[in-house]
Amino acid sequence: MKNHLQRFTAILGALAVVLAACTTDTTDTTDTTDTSLSGTTVPDPAQADPVELAGTRWVGSAMFLGGAPAPLVPRGEPTLDFTDDGRTFGGSTGCNSFGGEYTAGNGAIEFGAMSMTEMACEAPLMLQETNVLRIFEEASVFTVENGVLTIGQLGGSTLQFIERAVAFPGAELTGTQWIADTIIRGSAASTLVPETEVTLTIDAAASEARGSTGCNDYVASVEPSRNQLTFGSMSVTEMGCVGEGIMDQEEFVLSVFQGELRVEIEGNRLTLTAPTGDALGFRAVE
Repeated sequence: MKNHLQRFTAILGALAVVLAACTTDTTDTTDTTDTSLSGTTVPDPAQADPVELAGTRWVGSAMFLGGAPAPLVPRGEPTLDFTDDGRTFGGSTGCNSFGGEYTAGNGAIEFGAMSMTEMACEAPLMLQETNVLRIFEEASVFTVENGVLTIGQLGGSTLQFIERAVAFPGAELTGTQWIADTIIRGSAASTLVPETEVTLTIDAAASEARGSTGCNDYVASVEPSRNQLTFGSMSVTEMGCVGEGIMDQEEFVLSVFQGELRVEIEGNRLTLTAPTGDALGFRAVE
């Protein structure tokens, strides 16, 4: 009996040693760093902060369709502005204005549905508009290198832009010689009658505007401010001009140059808009 008890005690002792050896420390010393692919954060272009684009303003400098150069309409270059919030954009195709939301980051970009004006422009501008909108709709990548923004598809059609402040240093309403290149009647935009010049120069000190309607010269009293230009009394020469559309153009110019006009200046571009919605677009004479 004693031998059996001694043998049982020995067995218990052996089991205790085995159990002690198998007991693990409850303190977790495992390195929790996950080096697997599932633990790697891959930035999502749709979520990334588009700091490269937010608050920037651009004007078109080149267009490539399927990799081949396509000319932009002179003085009708597309524009593209990104708001400071990093979410919305706006611009012009060279004819109509557009805007909407976008997502960008890590070289990827996507433009959402656009709202857009519906002006009818001349054929070259309408063709350019079609190509510009298609590039925006299909765009998937962008780069900003040496002051040039490129937007489009890898190996496909792209638009290139340069900073607007570089392309068009800001002009002042007063003291600048302006020459009109766009007539806006309601929702339709057109160029001026060939070989005519509608001009405007404002002398703030004299509260006076001078220029040409494309036929006759005019002098008017004005009150200029940053966002508004108010025309007062005006004198106009009375020369009759020969040529299709010249006198109709003069009538339109004089109808715009009345009362309070909204002033918009972007770089070297000036737009004067009457309460009726009719407007004249000018560029600064360099």
